[in-house]
Order: sequence, then structure tokens, then C-alpha cells
Amino acid sequence: MKKIVTLTICLLLSVVLLTGCGKKNGATNTSNQAAKPSKGNCDIFTCIEKASTNAKLEDINKLIGFDGELLREGTGWNTYEWKLNDEDSVEVTFYSTSTTIKINFNDDRIKNAKVDFSKYSEVKAALNSGISYDEVKAKFGGVDGTLVEKSSSGNKYRWVKTTGEYLNGSFNKDKTKCSMIIGRIQQN
Repeated sequence: MKKIVTLTICLLLSVVLLTGCGKKNGATNTSNQAAKPSKGNCDIFTCIEKASTNAKLEDINKLIGFDGELLREGTGWNTYEWKLNDEDSVEVTFYSTSTTIKINFNDDRIKNAKVDFSKYSEVKAALNSGISYDEVKAKFGGVDGTLVEKSSSGNKYRWVKTTGEYLNGSFNKDKTKCSMIIGRIQQN
């Protein structure tokens, strides 16, 4: 009897260890590469979560842990970039009254087998009448999108299937209305 109990516990422990713990949205890393270490104070996903759309250059430098490099500039705006490693970067555009934060990374990091775009036509049809983040999430397999851009007017989220198909959705600040869905998917 002790052998059976011990064997059962070992099997359960093996299953738990083999399945591991992924991102909270169930993302799987199909690239078989671990995320490269960030040279900053935060990884790419934590940086965008913590960065404020009211931030100034000094605030973002402090958050990330080093000074950003001027990437582009124009009348009334400047865009800076923080290269966290050779794949991940944070881009922040500072306007006179607001800030837009965007992250760049390899989509393999957020590929998810649970993402399902089979109800995309329903999402597309609902755009004019209004569809919320939670409704889009439910239509896309119940998977949380990954925050990839934020501004004072709203946020952009990305869903990526293991096949590489992806959709980006732009939502207002309180996530009650999607204004745009764009990406690359195969439709039946």
C-alpha cells in the first residue's frame, strides 16, 4: 500500500513539474528559448505595466534603470528607446501633454495554444455597435491579450496563436469599447 501511495505522489509531482508554470494568460514559449535577461530593472512586460502615461523621460529612465536613446523627434514630440536585450525594447513617445508607451519583442514569447480566432467574424461585426475587452477575450478562447501599447486614450493588446497568426485590439482606457482589430489570421 505504501508503494502505491508513494508511486501516486511521485506521478502527480512529475505531472506538475513537467507542465510547469507559465504566464498568467497561459502563454507558451514555443521558441524553446528562455527569455533573454533584461539589462534594466524590469522585463519587457513588467516595464509596460509599471510605466505611466503621465511619465516624463526621467521617470521612465528611473523605472527601467538606464537612460533611453533618442530614436526620433518632431515638432512637439520625442521618441526614446530602451534596449533591454537584443530582442526586447521599450519605445516611449513624449508629447507636450501625454506619453505613449510601446514594447517590441519576439511574438514567440506570447504564443498560446488556447488562442482561438474562429469567432473573429463575430468580433469584427460587433466593432461598430461596440464590443468590450472581456467580450473579445471570451471570443478569442478566454485568453488575456498581452498589453503591447498604452496611451492616455487607451491600450493595445495582442493575441498570438502557436501558428504565428495574431490580432491586435485597441481599446479605450476602461476596456469597454474596442475601436480596432488588426493583424494576420487565416479565415475559413
